[in-house]
Amino acid sequence: MRPRRGMTLVEVMIALTILATAMLALAAFMAKLARATAIADVKNTANEIAASRIEEIKTAPRYSMIDSTFPGNIALGPPYTGYSRQTIISHKGGGPSDLDDYKTVTVIVRNPRLGKPVKRSTIIAAY
Repeated sequence: MRPRRGMTLVEVMIALTILATAMLALAAFMAKLARATAIADVKNTANEIAASRIEEIKTAPRYSMIDSTFPGNIALGPPYTGYSRQTIISHKGGGPSDLDDYKTVTVIVRNPRLGKPVKRSTIIAAY
């Protein structure tokens, strides 16, 4: 009896099945990674838009103009096409007998690819 050379057909089929299973698992992982990366990019952009708006409001020259100048909804254009931004400003105190006088600024950024909108808030004291 001579020693065997090579692999039998059954061994080749088993090796191909194992290889195909591993490749399918890798492809599924890559698809999930690509989807997660795309969503993270959209969230990152939404966070940048919200932070930029808050910084813009913080640099307002007069405290009294924040209420009238900055609130509202806007659909953003290039390079932020598809995003919309809502700015909500609420005022607390400010009367003659009030000890507190501040405004709460909330910026909400929406995009169809986001599961839920990105919200950022800050408090601006009277200046």
